[in-house]
Amino acid sequence: MSLVLAYLAVLGAVAARWLARQHLADRPWLAVGSPHPLGAAAAPPSPARLALGVFLASAGLLFSLLVAAYAMRVPRTALVPLEPRLLWLTTSLLGGASLALHRAHAAALRGREEDVTAALGFAMAAGLGFLGGQALAWRALWQAGLAQGPDGAAAFFCLITTLHGLHILAGLVVLAWMTVRAARLPRTKGPEPGIALCTLYWDALLVVWLVLFGLLFRTPWSGLIDALCRPG
Repeated sequence: MSLVLAYLAVLGAVAARWLARQHLADRPWLAVGSPHPLGAAAAPPSPARLALGVFLASAGLLFSLLVAAYAMRVPRTALVPLEPRLLWLTTSLLGGASLALHRAHAAALRGREEDVTAALGFAMAAGLGFLGGQALAWRALWQAGLAQGPDGAAAFFCLITTLHGLHILAGLVVLAWMTVRAARLPRTKGPEPGIALCTLYWDALLVVWLVLFGLLFRTPWSGLIDALCRPG
């Protein structure tokens, strides 16, 4: 459970930093010479960004609990009975989708509408490819009769990747709407705020997947995850 505690500590630090930036303890009405009795209030985050942050924090906690349960339930020597090359491909596709969204955001800041539409389309195609690769992995497990292995590794793989895939699917729905909107509607003044939120969402899904992939397939960065999750 150390991973869950570490995650909660990070959330607490982020929340404390955010609260500190809100200047809740300030007394602007006591400031001498201020033209406004209440002073200038700090610009609050948009409701959409705040809601997305709360959602990502909740989703991150869910996956942290699943990772901790996997690490405590599945033996250290157990492996998911799959050839990981397909999952390396899907990982690269998910990383490509995240990079494409960063490119779309940069293009939106520069007012390059065609580049925005192309980058969003590439991100959506990469996300669909990721889901397609995951579906092939699930199919291979079920056809081989390995989904109910004695050590639980394959069952955990199906559960965790299905939940992650549902989050990807939700992101694809939003991404498709944004792609159609960018292609059909003229760009309003300033960058589309939804692109920045979508980029944050996909970056979070990429980080979650890298942690899951590292744990499930014993990648070079899985040692830290084991150290955080497994009981001494």
